[in-house]
Amino acid sequence: MAHRSVQAEAPPRGAANFKVALVEDDPDLLEELAGSLGEAEFDVIACPSAEAFWLVHAHTNFDLVVLDLGLPRESGLSVLRRLRERSDIGVVVLTARALPADHALSLSEGADAFLSKPVDLHVLEATLRSVARRMKPVATPPTLAWRLRGDGWSLCAPDGAIVELTAHERLLLEAVMQSPGRVVARDALLERLEQASEDVDPQRLDMVVHRLRKKVAQVGHRLPLRTLYRNGYVFQPDAASA
Repeated sequence: MAHRSVQAEAPPRGAANFKVALVEDDPDLLEELAGSLGEAEFDVIACPSAEAFWLVHAHTNFDLVVLDLGLPRESGLSVLRRLRERSDIGVVVLTARALPADHALSLSEGADAFLSKPVDLHVLEATLRSVARRMKPVATPPTLAWRLRGDGWSLCAPDGAIVELTAHERLLLEAVMQSPGRVVARDALLERLEQASEDVDPQRLDMVVHRLRKKVAQVGHRLPLRTLYRNGYVFQPDAASA
């Protein structure tokens, strides 16, 4: 059989296959879609509920999720929001809710595509492959740039050295690396740190920068982050930091 339930062992995965979580509470539709996608060479894990999905998601790296909105207990929109808080995984919403408002809300919450039931199986397969191509990361030569990886939880130096980040360090680097060469104000950075913990002391920002520079120095590099006194910080990957 080309598909399996969440309890079954995973079959060998071909190099060209995409691993897909199919989250659908209608058992007949779940079986039909899983079988069709399996025949199309997708590696499918069928999940009859949000709970089943989170159970298998804890130990499985999916490429794509096909997500019904009308799930029992936890809704598909709740699943989508939680996924977007922690991952950039490709999500295709497949739902009987065909109103424009449902379409717009799904896309605004981070869905990559929206399909209405009943869906043509060839359209679903083509949509999954299209989303997978868009989600495929563009390889960056390790000698060219500093970059964030692992959903932003690791800083990669130009030579490939890795620094694991705390929540505050991640938020800081996301802000300054989005606008290299431009000043990011202290107040803006403090607001971002408050996303991770309430009532952040302004001095906390300086400590985050200090510790981050120390961690980067431990792997043999100097963090290209320039401090502008009382103004903010500038990420300058082509210049030494101050």
